[in-house]
Amino acid sequence: MASKSLPIDQFVTALASKQPTPGGGGAAAITAAIGNAAAQMAAAYTTRKKDVESGAAAKASDLIEALGTAPFLKAADDDAEAYAALQRTWKESSMPPEEKSAIEARALGIPTTLLEDCHRGILKIREFLPYCNTNIVSDAKVGIHTLAGAARSAYQVSSCIVGSVTHMNEMYVPSHSHATNNPMAQSPIRQHQTIMVNSPSDEEKVRLKQLLKEIRHLEDEILS
Repeated sequence: MASKSLPIDQFVTALASKQPTPGGGGAAAITAAIGNAAAQMAAAYTTRKKDVESGAAAKASDLIEALGTAPFLKAADDDAEAYAALQRTWKESSMPPEEKSAIEARALGIPTTLLEDCHRGILKIREFLPYCNTNIVSDAKVGIHTLAGAARSAYQVSSCIVGSVTHMNEMYVPSHSHATNNPMAQSPIRQHQTIMVNSPSDEEKVRLKQLLKEIRHLEDEILS
């Protein structure tokens, strides 16, 4: 079942289980959706008569429209689909290079876009804070901190897309059914090795880290 359709308790149970998805990418996306929802709630409470008169309600309406939760919920399912496709690239040796490259690019693009969207949402919430209903401004700040955590998580996912490959070790062990002094009767050792199969370029990592630094600065600002 799609992550976005699971009750929260079932999603958490699935996340905690020994299965590839949902994983870190899905957790980051769902967290981002929760962050947006918290900020939207703060905006929804900034619609009193005096908010309308001051123009704050219009700012609140703009924020609610800008911070949709649906794209983040979809990203959780997109991440699971992308990882499943990525697994195929490790197993299907006959896969055309163009198809493999496209799959790897999509797997890398989802957490990257998630980080960018979190950064964008945080900036919009920060702009809204001066207009927010003071009785509930803490919830708007919760939105910022939650999106910040999702952004950092997305960075970790984008930097650590790994795969498990099987290779033939050059060492050999004797076959139980043949004489041990017969090289042709010896069996190769199969070993599994986890390797980095997809990661942002150094230049892209610098760009993404800069976005995270900006997010951290905004967090420090609202904590002071």
